[in-house]
Amino acid sequence: MKPAVPIATVGEGAMAACEVDGVRVLVCQVDGAYYALHNQCSHAHQALDGGTLKGHMLRCPLHGGRFDVRTGACLGPPASLPVATFPVEVERGKVHVDVSGLQPRQRPRFGPLN
Repeated sequence: MKPAVPIATVGEGAMAACEVDGVRVLVCQVDGAYYALHNQCSHAHQALDGGTLKGHMLRCPLHGGRFDVRTGACLGPPASLPVATFPVEVERGKVHVDVSGLQPRQRPRFGPLN
């Protein structure tokens, strides 16, 4: 776990973007609980911190894809894949996040079509 943001910067119903070990992270607070997810839409790779948070639903600012901040599950098109979520702990006035489980995205393979 690495310190990500002070809890004072993430009020109820708010979100804060940060970087942890080179990974773009979005920390959200909903109903008194903190959540952390990859700050990148699974559809067009847009940063999600410019979007809107309503309850547990986060809407991407680019095309409107929706995600559940608790699980990363995709809730609506045009996105069809979930976003990664990360374990969170609150310690000494800061939200700590563990990004070590993030799997690298597979790059598309290009080559001869057989």
